[in-house]
Amino acid sequence: MTTVDYIVIALYMLFSLLLGCRLGKKQVSTEQYFLSGRNMKWLPVAIALFAALFSSISYIAMPGEGYNYGTTMLVSGLTNVIALPVMLYVFLKFFYNMKLWTINEYLENRFSVNVRILCGGIFLFARCLYIGVVLYATAMLLARSFGISPLMAIVVVGVVSTIYTYFGGMDAVIWTDVMQFVVLLGGILLIIGVVAWQLDGGILGIWDVAAEHGKTFNLGIDSGFWDMNMIERITIWPLLIGLPFALFMPATDQINLQRCMTCKNFNEVARAVSVSTISNPFICFIFYFAGLAVFAYYNVLHVNKLPAELAQGVKGDEIFCYFVSHELPIGCRGILIAGILAAVMSTISAVENSLATVWVKDVYQRVLRPGLEDYKYVVAAKRTTLLIGTLTCIFGIAVYVIFQGRNIPLLEVSNTILGMLSNFTCTIFLLGLLTYRANSKGIIAGVIAGIPVTIYTYVFCYLLKEGDERMSFMVINWYPMATILIVGYIVSIMTGSAKEGASKYVIWSRWSKKK
Repeated sequence: MTTVDYIVIALYMLFSLLLGCRLGKKQVSTEQYFLSGRNMKWLPVAIALFAALFSSISYIAMPGEGYNYGTTMLVSGLTNVIALPVMLYVFLKFFYNMKLWTINEYLENRFSVNVRILCGGIFLFARCLYIGVVLYATAMLLARSFGISPLMAIVVVGVVSTIYTYFGGMDAVIWTDVMQFVVLLGGILLIIGVVAWQLDGGILGIWDVAAEHGKTFNLGIDSGFWDMNMIERITIWPLLIGLPFALFMPATDQINLQRCMTCKNFNEVARAVSVSTISNPFICFIFYFAGLAVFAYYNVLHVNKLPAELAQGVKGDEIFCYFVSHELPIGCRGILIAGILAAVMSTISAVENSLATVWVKDVYQRVLRPGLEDYKYVVAAKRTTLLIGTLTCIFGIAVYVIFQGRNIPLLEVSNTILGMLSNFTCTIFLLGLLTYRANSKGIIAGVIAGIPVTIYTYVFCYLLKEGDERMSFMVINWYPMATILIVGYIVSIMTGSAKEGASKYVIWSRWSKKK
């Protein structure tokens, strides 16, 4: 890294902080702090929906996945596109018309306040752990590029992101997301351009090299993609089974829903969600393509340039980091690092604001301190943001300690951590939205039954197994989800009907009333 690179990075981080502090002057109510006054237009929300979950994990993991295995994983992104009309006009519109603050308000109306608090707690823990993975991914690159320790990288990025989220609330989250999206996309295009400039055939030449080495879409009969195999890394069956869940899961994710709730009407929501969902596979392809570009660089242009310890094994994540820190021209490294910081900071700010919303609205205001003046809840939200920022740094260090040295690709680390606790909330919403019989006792029993199954599958069938013996990260959630669904439904039948008035919160009730 040169002085020019450091200046580029410092200016970017300073601008993010100034933007957050400037927007902080508007944060005088909880509606403004959490939902931008419910007055946003579709374009910034569309960008924020994409940027919120497009973290440094994606910035490193997608090129790493492309380098290691090619672009087959992109096929999984089509499920959300196929499910878009139903998800948008059936489920998301259903929730938007309720004018919710958090998705867990729905669970109180459908089940009970206990289920609302339970899911709020699961969301808080799951997303804190997810941010830990995000910080771990960032530390991987910043440690190699800056030469500082991974632990220091986790703390620095976590603190800066928390500060501007503290001051600016949802306004800062959305508008910094817009800025950060431009920076992160520009950074990844820079990598592709550097390789394409040197390679015969340019952009097409990169694709030709990838195709020659089997790094494109590996979907042939003998590829394993069509096999019924729990060990095969990527198969079509998890995608088909996951399609029904894609019909409602994006609508029940607090981070997505909260951004949609900032729009002034549902037409703006429909535009934002449609643009974000349809453009997602194309933008993701660019990041996978960057991995193919790095592959061409080290396997065609400079065959013996990689250190021996990186040339062996599945180390696309680390090779991408090495490329950024060693091969880019002066000043360009700073732009690339700024792009990675943009990715991680947009994710951290989005999740921290949503976590603060869940804590204040689902626990603090609903149970602990109801009836206070609105400005006191704004103060509580800001204090919660600071606390969450501290916890995420701790979780980032924990993830670093757990996964360091296990040779698990970052994309798998991300999907495993995020899916582990999302299994619980996903199945709870499935029972609530689609069945009249599910009740609070059944939900709690299903969650209790799902805990040991989750621990067994994720720890003993995945984490403690060696590479070829690990259960596929795409099917590891089948057993916990099936357990929660079956136990939850059976206990609900055995313990009586749902609470009075809950039936109107089942999705089918919208049509039965008309009849």
